[in-house]
Amino acid sequence: MSAGLLLAACSGHKEDPQARALLAAATEAFEAQDYTRATVLLDSLQKGFPGEMEIQREGMVLRPQAIEQLATIRIAQIDSTDVVDKSAMENLKPHLKWIKTPGMIEGYWIDEKAYDPSFMNSTGIEARVSEIGQFYIVSSVNPSVKHTAIAVNGAAGSASTPELAYDGESNYRIGGGEVITFSPEQSDTIGAATVASLQANPSAPVTLQFTGGKGKTMKLTSAQVQGIANAYNYSRALIRARDNQVQRQKLEKTIEIARRQAATAASRLPE
Repeated sequence: MSAGLLLAACSGHKEDPQARALLAAATEAFEAQDYTRATVLLDSLQKGFPGEMEIQREGMVLRPQAIEQLATIRIAQIDSTDVVDKSAMENLKPHLKWIKTPGMIEGYWIDEKAYDPSFMNSTGIEARVSEIGQFYIVSSVNPSVKHTAIAVNGAAGSASTPELAYDGESNYRIGGGEVITFSPEQSDTIGAATVASLQANPSAPVTLQFTGGKGKTMKLTSAQVQGIANAYNYSRALIRARDNQVQRQKLEKTIEIARRQAATAASRLPE
């Protein structure tokens, strides 16, 4: 007779067979390396049979072990993604140029071949990556047409930014032209659509529309299209790598706590 059953017999408590079956199923799932199912079954055991103290104690040993294994698997996935992201950044970084002229509060990265020093006096868009890795779009139209949004149309379909009305700040006038700085959230659709179009058909044309006001349409050059994609991919890889490192640290802490909990729970089991 096991220690748990012996203790139950001595105390006059009859063990619930359904609770024992749940623990057995969780143990079987753990041994089969199905750690997600193991934790789900242990959750059911905890919620459904709170009075089965001895079985609950055994479950409290197994649960942190399953959590540790899930965290370990997730860390391996993060490390694999990190290798891909770091490779992407290393390949893309040489194509980017850091811009910070006198008077600028913050600098930005831009694809070197897509960079135009006279951009503010021309018509087009710039795909930029901020110092902290955020992708964003700046549009410029000369002469002014009073546009409030932009859209791209390519092999993978079309995408547009939200409308951004003239406010003298994000949408402002300069000389005879106009400039809009779209936030990272407002710019994401443009970057994603451009990358998707390149993947669908690298040689297909991509057109840019300035919408609102009089409106205007122009064809982007291959260098401009690639420049948008390079900036977007660099930003995504950089942000994902940074977020994954934060997640990795949290998972390492989870493993540390799980090991302590497993050791404590094991020490409370009857001899």
